[in-house]
Amino acid sequence: MNRALFYGVGMKSAKFLLFPILALALSGCAGYRAGSSLDPSIRTVSITVINKTDEPSIEVAVQKALRAELQMDGRLKVRSQEEADCALTVTLTRFNLDPLAYNRRQGSRAEEYRMTLSGSAVLSKAETDEVILENPMIRGEAEFPFFEDLTSAKRGALPEAAADLARTVVSTLVTSW
Repeated sequence: MNRALFYGVGMKSAKFLLFPILALALSGCAGYRAGSSLDPSIRTVSITVINKTDEPSIEVAVQKALRAELQMDGRLKVRSQEEADCALTVTLTRFNLDPLAYNRRQGSRAEEYRMTLSGSAVLSKAETDEVILENPMIRGEAEFPFFEDLTSAKRGALPEAAADLARTVVSTLVTSW
């Protein structure tokens, strides 16, 4: 049998099999669309972070992380409350430190912790305070080792937990599928 004839027949068969498989795979994505769930008229946002936890000054790190995440996303520009189309209010309600690993020699001394920030986020129109989107349960976390003192270790982990929370807020309030 001629090799050219064999490969020619094989390629035709492969085309007939490939197109139906490709069409079937792509039809599964027909109902999805990537984009923003926001009204196209909303282009700017102000950020307010309220700290209702016992941990002081964590709202500063969260606000900084939210600003960075919104700027990186690029769909909304961060502005002051007077200039913004909408207002993003994040309320921090819980700050937890959970031990993950203990020292074998000193069983009561934790060597690794998980920091968890929890709260809610509301995006509302600036002029009317009408709620556009709301997420009643947002969460950000970071794991960190314990070195010399817990205060320094927490300070080092806070930006990572705040960034994780900011990613959650931006993805749930701005992105739709």
